[in-house]
Formats: sequence, structure tokens, C-alpha cells
Amino acid sequence: MTPMYDPSSASSIEKIALIDMAQAGDRDAFTSLFQRYHVQICTYLGRLVENDELGRDLAQETFLQAWQHLPNLHDPLSFEAWLYRIATNLARSSLRRDKLVRWLPWIEHSMGEEDQQTWTHLKLDGPEEQAGKKECLRLALAQVSPRNRTCLLLQVVSGFSQREIAEIMSISEKCVGAYVSRGREQFRLAYERLNQ
Repeated sequence: MTPMYDPSSASSIEKIALIDMAQAGDRDAFTSLFQRYHVQICTYLGRLVENDELGRDLAQETFLQAWQHLPNLHDPLSFEAWLYRIATNLARSSLRRDKLVRWLPWIEHSMGEEDQQTWTHLKLDGPEEQAGKKECLRLALAQVSPRNRTCLLLQVVSGFSQREIAEIMSISEKCVGAYVSRGREQFRLAYERLNQ
């Protein structure tokens, strides 16, 4: 049995060794990888799908898929980008499902008028009802289109380069730059509107 690994002291060599052990089926090594990346993935997914609880559920699914497919990872140095790619794909699937459910006619009939307004309109009644700067940031981020939000979060919050984001998203670096730029502008405009 491998002793538990302290993820805070991981150098690149240690991280590669840990990934190699996890690929060989070492559960403790994978648990250490989970501990290292879980909070980051939860935060990223919560912001991406605009729901912290759903983000945590998707993070669990991300790590389950990572464990199942880890033996197929060819380059341990790309582990982090590979993990974010899994998370991003799961979030996209969830957002597509959610969008489909919202368009189905039966959902409108199963909700009362007040519930429909809650789901379809995001309102801020006044400064006294705002939950502060954090809530305002969350609301502004929610108004950024999904692809732009994904690229923006991967770059600004997770610290990936445009090249790494292009690999995660399976798009060109030029597209990443455009999505990040549009995302910043959408966020800025939404934030200004919310603070008027």
C-alpha cells in the first residue's frame, strides 16, 4: 500500500510519478490527484454551469471518468489539461440537456406563472437585495455565452494558456483568443449593467 501523498508539495517529477502510479491502478495515488485537483474542478464547473451543487456532481463524474480512462492517457504532463477537457465536455453535455429541457413544452405547463418568471428572467430589485460583489460577479458571469465563459474561466481562473485551452476545447488558438476577448467584453458590459 502506497503512503498518502501530500499534493501541496508536488513538483513536476513527483506529479508524473504519481500519475504513473495511478495509471497502474494505485488508488492512493489517484486519491492524491483527486485531492490536488478537486477544489479547482468543482469551482470551474460550478461557474461554468452556474450552479455549485451541479458543479460538484459534475466534478465527481469527471474524476470517475478520469479514473476509468487514466490508463489511456499517453502523456502524464497533459494530465491537468486532459482532466479539464473531461470536465468541460461533461459541463457542455449538462448545459445542452438543460437547454433541451427548458425548450420542451411540457415544462412550461408543469410550472406556475411565478416559477416560469423566476426561470426565464434574472432580476436585481435593488442594492439592498444584492448579495454583494461576489453575487454580482456570478450574475455577470452567467450572462456570458457558454463557449466564451468556458474559455474565459479556463484562462483567467484556471490559468491555462491559449494553446492549452485550444487542446482542451478542440479548437484553434485563434478561436480561443476571440472567445476570451468576447467573454471579457460580455462580462464587462453585464457587470456594468448590474452596477448601475
